Amino acid sequence: MRKLPSLSTLRVFEETCRTLSLSKAAQALCITQSAASRQIKQLEEFLGKLLFVRAHSGLELTQDAALLLPVVRQSLDMLEGGISQVQLRNPLQHLRLQVAPTFATRWLAPRLVALRQKNSQLQIALVSEARQKYCDFDCAVRFGTPSQAQQHGEWLCHERLVLVASPLLMIEGVFPPLSLHPQLHILNGDVRLDNWERWLEASGQQVRLEEGGLEFSTEDQVINACVTGAGFAVLDKMMIRNELNAGLLMLVSTTELQSQNGYWLETAPGKESLPRVAYFRDWLKTEIDSFWSLFAFADIAKAG
Repeated sequence: MRKLPSLSTLRVFEETCRTLSLSKAAQALCITQSAASRQIKQLEEFLGKLLFVRAHSGLELTQDAALLLPVVRQSLDMLEGGISQVQLRNPLQHLRLQVAPTFATRWLAPRLVALRQKNSQLQIALVSEARQKYCDFDCAVRFGTPSQAQQHGEWLCHERLVLVASPLLMIEGVFPPLSLHPQLHILNGDVRLDNWERWLEASGQQVRLEEGGLEFSTEDQVINACVTGAGFAVLDKMMIRNELNAGLLMLVSTTELQSQNGYWLETAPGKESLPRVAYFRDWLKTEIDSFWSLFAFADIAKAG
C-alpha cells in the first residue's frame, strides 16, 4: 500500500506555494483558512519537515518545500491530464490536426464532414499552423519542399501552377496583356514564392516581373483578391477548383507546371502507430489521389 499524503493536502500545498498565502490558497480552493492551515500542518507532520516560514512580506518556502514543489506539480499535472483523457468520449479517436492555412480552408475543411461520416467516432480538432510550436498535435499538413518531407515526414503532392484571372478583367471576351494589371504574389514569410518566375519561364512569355504588384501572406488571400478582379495570379490548381468550376476564375493560359513546392504530412513523434493517426493518413492520401484523378478526368472531358 502506498504511503502518500492525501490529494487535497497536496493541492493545498501547491496553491500555498503559488500564492505564498494561506488565506489566498484557501480562497482559491473554496475552503476555510483554518482548513488550509490544518492541511499544511498535516503534510509537515507526514514529512517531518517544515515547509513554510513567515516573513515580513508573507510566507516563504523552505528548501524542503522548494524541492517538493516541482514533484507535486508534475504529479498533479499528469493526474489532471489522465483524468481529462478518460473524460473524453473516445480518447483513442480524438485527432488534433495542424494544417497550412490555405490547404485547411480550401481543401481539407470541406472534406471533414465526409471523413466524419466514414468514422463517426473520430473527433477532430483543427489547430492553426501558426500555433505549431505552442500546442500538441497528432498530424500536421505542412507547405514546403520534398526535402523537408524527407527529413520530417511524408510527401503528399506537388502544387500545379496555372495563370488565372477573374472574367471581370476581360475586354470583349479576351484577357488583356499581363502588363495591364497587377501581379498578385504569395509571401512565404517575408519572401515571395517564385510562382511567377517559374510560370513565365515555362510559358516562354517575355513579361517583366513587377517589383511592386500586390503581396499577400496566404494563397487564400490571393485567390479572394483575384476573384474580385485585383489582377493576375499564378495559383495552385488544387486550391481553386471551385472557383474554376463556378467561372469565378478562368485560365489565362493553358500552360501548367509542377511547382517545386507542395504539401507533406508530419506525424508527431511517438504517435505514428496510433489508430486515429493511421486512419487519417490513409484517408488523406486516398482523398488526394482521388481528387487529382477526378480533376484529370474533368480536363479530358472538357477537351473532348
